[in-house]
Amino acid sequence: MLMPVAAFVMMVQDIGLSQAVVASGDLTDEQVSTMFWINAGLSMLLAVLFAVCAPLIAWFFGEPKLLAPALALAATVLISGLATQHFAWLSKSLRFGAVALIDVASTLLGFAAAVVVALVMPGIWALVASVLASMTVGLIGAWSLARWRPGRPAPFAEVRDLLRLGAGLSTFTLTNFFARNLDNVMIGRWAGAVQLGFYDRAYKLLLFPLQQINNPIGRVMVPVLAKLHDEPHRYRHAYSRTLRLMLLFTVPGVAFMLMFAKPLIVLLMGDRWAPAAAIFTWLAIAALHQPMSATFGWLFISQKRGGDFGRWGVFNMVTSIGAFAIGLPWGAIGVAAAYALSDLLIRMPVLWWWVGRTGPVRHRDLLEIVKPFAFALAGTLAALYLYRNMSGAVHLPEIVLGGFLAFGCFWTLLATCVGGRESLAEAARLLGARLGRFRKGDGMSRRGDGRSGSVARATVD
Repeated sequence: MLMPVAAFVMMVQDIGLSQAVVASGDLTDEQVSTMFWINAGLSMLLAVLFAVCAPLIAWFFGEPKLLAPALALAATVLISGLATQHFAWLSKSLRFGAVALIDVASTLLGFAAAVVVALVMPGIWALVASVLASMTVGLIGAWSLARWRPGRPAPFAEVRDLLRLGAGLSTFTLTNFFARNLDNVMIGRWAGAVQLGFYDRAYKLLLFPLQQINNPIGRVMVPVLAKLHDEPHRYRHAYSRTLRLMLLFTVPGVAFMLMFAKPLIVLLMGDRWAPAAAIFTWLAIAALHQPMSATFGWLFISQKRGGDFGRWGVFNMVTSIGAFAIGLPWGAIGVAAAYALSDLLIRMPVLWWWVGRTGPVRHRDLLEIVKPFAFALAGTLAALYLYRNMSGAVHLPEIVLGGFLAFGCFWTLLATCVGGRESLAEAARLLGARLGRFRKGDGMSRRGDGRSGSVARATVD
């Protein structure tokens, strides 16, 4: 119960300044220091407010025992704020290996802390210990590897644009938070806990795999695209290449989940979750375009279009909440259906217009990217529909075969298009290069020489 509150506070404390630093060009130490001191000051204020409100939080949830954990979690707000700009500095410097190392170390040590505390005092303190340990390791790692220390802040005139960009980005973050969470609140309040459970499981089962692909790639692509902002051709090529490779694997996966919603739900969660299949189907319809539209945030941020991104966030929130309200009389299924239809008919066209009206990637570029994938998707959905109706698709072998059919049919149809063949060839070249580098590195390690050169080349590539 406490974790969503702490997560929301830590989301607010950044106010978009870390992404503003990553997206901006060359910055002075004084400018970055200003962002650090703003984050640190705001984090301290929010940590104090969190601690002061701890009794109120415990009262709201009707759990007096939450008071002490809430006070402990207040410290994580300050710890997180002190590391924010150092992580931004590492990302801006394209030191993704260092960021990954910190992430792995903090996750492992956080898990270890949770296990140790759970052995002594099982319960919420194990979770609190995990968060505290993970945040502390992240802070130490970021300060150690970034090799940057905050100094004297810059005059306000030198950071005005950064603050304006951060304001737009934080506006999107906040509005997106409400757009992503008010559906759960409304369903839980007016449709009941059972329907909320079906909706929540369907939502997570569908979107969790997509988030595990989009989020890590986005962390890499935003700083890369930001550095290419003044080279439109290279910017466009980098974005197009990355997006095509993502669509190769995400679109057929979503198509498979859409056409096999009920068998997948029953297989993964059991018969009692079968009512979630209809919700899953509607959400999957909305998810058909999300592997692509989720990357539009990279364009807004890397082009420093914070105002556009913030305004889009407000539009997205208002139309999403409106759709939830319209569908609510029909329960969780109605909410999912209203969201999917409004997403395809309203938000997606507006987002495409908004992101492509200026910048290196225009509407024509987006259309050229999506055409072969849309063609392959249509054919794949038709093939999966026929296969599902002919086979019944209720047993594991039939479901697995349906998955192979989804990817095989999609890639085959894609190969009939010029743009599709280019994407497949690019994926094959990338895979071949990685396999070749792996074999070469393995051979060198057996001979005992040349390993450092191989690692250096792999890092550069």
